Amino acid sequence: MSQTTPPRAAASPDLEARPAKAPTRNDVAARAQVSTAVVSYVMTGSKRVTPEKEQRVRQAMAELGYRPNSTARALRTGKTYVLALLLPDSSNPYFAEIALRIESVAAEQGYGLLIANTHDDPATELRLMREMRSRGADGVILASVFHATWPGDAREVPLVLIDAFHPAEGVPSIGVDAAASTREAVRHLVEVHDRRSIALILGASADPAGNPDPRQQGWEQALAATGAVSGGIAVTSWSREGGIAAAHELLSVPDRPDAIFAGSDLLGIGVLRAAADLGLRVPEDVAVVSYDGSTESAFSIPRLTTVAQPIGDVARAAVAAVLDPAAAGGHYTSFPGELLIRESCGCATPPPRVTP
Repeated sequence: MSQTTPPRAAASPDLEARPAKAPTRNDVAARAQVSTAVVSYVMTGSKRVTPEKEQRVRQAMAELGYRPNSTARALRTGKTYVLALLLPDSSNPYFAEIALRIESVAAEQGYGLLIANTHDDPATELRLMREMRSRGADGVILASVFHATWPGDAREVPLVLIDAFHPAEGVPSIGVDAAASTREAVRHLVEVHDRRSIALILGASADPAGNPDPRQQGWEQALAATGAVSGGIAVTSWSREGGIAAAHELLSVPDRPDAIFAGSDLLGIGVLRAAADLGLRVPEDVAVVSYDGSTESAFSIPRLTTVAQPIGDVARAAVAAVLDPAAAGGHYTSFPGELLIRESCGCATPPPRVTP
């Protein structure tokens, strides 16, 4: 009697749809031809790995689509691999560009980024510092001109200041030499374009320590060195609207200034709008120079001459300091600004090249 083999049951649709097994650390090690320990060193940012091996590991991770288990990694290392970035206003193009650069540099080191806005308020800064600590951030990068003394509980994670004008005691601080950069910009207006009455527009400062704005110091020093005179000072909000209001105030008088230095690109763009409202030509009737070097400054009409801050250098220095606070110490790092010459000061520059 012949025996028939029962037909095989059809595979379950659920089994057929089951996704392939996620790649593991062992898979990465095999692809990169290194040990699993080397893979771990790369993921934790250890300096024990040669650049060549690190590149192989990162390439293998990318090819395999490997994503470390953040929960397991946190339990193993005691780190969350998340940094916090606290900004005055992330809608400001300058701070938006800083956030983008810091996010990119942090990602290269295997870190994510939480971003929150302080609205230039010291109390909000302190609240957010505590909140980021409670969320488990491995470090905080704070964009602030303030020099408050923060309570110990807010300093339980590494802290780095950026956009800092002065050293802060015991805290790594990174900034740009704003006084020297402003001096150069004002001297350019006087010595190259023969402007004699230079006005200054700054945003209001809530610095509880009362530290002077170095842009005002640089402006005053340049006037003294060149013999030019003050065309007035206007203090307003750090916004386009603030720039419009301040420029209307400065330019609506009979003896108006023939040049304005604006303390930010947003203020400078406001000045351009106010000049147009008043029927004044830039730069023929009033020359304008601003500060920041944001991308937006290249798209105004005329394009703004501006002091560009080295955002890439600041981002790299900030991430390095917050990840290795012992090496950073409490030092103040100051980068030079760069005067980007464009049409608003009176210089003729070729139009930007348009590529398809």
